[in-house]
Amino acid sequence: MTSFDLINSVHKQLFNKGLDVFDGVFDSWSKVTGFPFWNVVKYSKGKYGLELGLAGFKKENVLVEVNDGVLTIEGKVDDAAVDYVQKGLSTKSFFKQFSLPNEAIVDEAKMEDGMLKIQFGIKEVERNSQKVDIK
Repeated sequence: MTSFDLINSVHKQLFNKGLDVFDGVFDSWSKVTGFPFWNVVKYSKGKYGLELGLAGFKKENVLVEVNDGVLTIEGKVDDAAVDYVQKGLSTKSFFKQFSLPNEAIVDEAKMEDGMLKIQFGIKEVERNSQKVDIK
C-alpha cells in the first residue's frame, strides 16, 4: 500500500459517511466463486440486484433465505430420469452464501429467463426527534 492509498483510505473513512452501506460489501463477495455464476447490478443508490444464471432450474428447485445478515441461496435439480444424449447445461446442486450489511433487506426474488434475480435495498430507519436538556 502506497502513502497515496493510505491517504485515500483515511479520507474515505472520515469524509464519506454518506456512502452506500453496500460500499465495500461486494469486495467480500468476490471470494464466492464457482457454479452458479452471478452478477451484481446497481439500479440506484442503495438498490442492488444479484443475478444467478440457473438454466434448467425452476423456482421450486431453489431456496433463498436471509438469516442473521447472511443471504443463502441453495439449489438442487433431480434430473436422473432424463436420458441425456449430451449434457452441456449444469444442474448440479449448489450452496452459496453472501454477507449483507446490517441495514440491508431483500425486496424480492424471482426466476426469469433462466436467471434468479434477487433485489435488495436498505431498511428505512425510524428517526426519532428528541430534545436534549443542557445541564
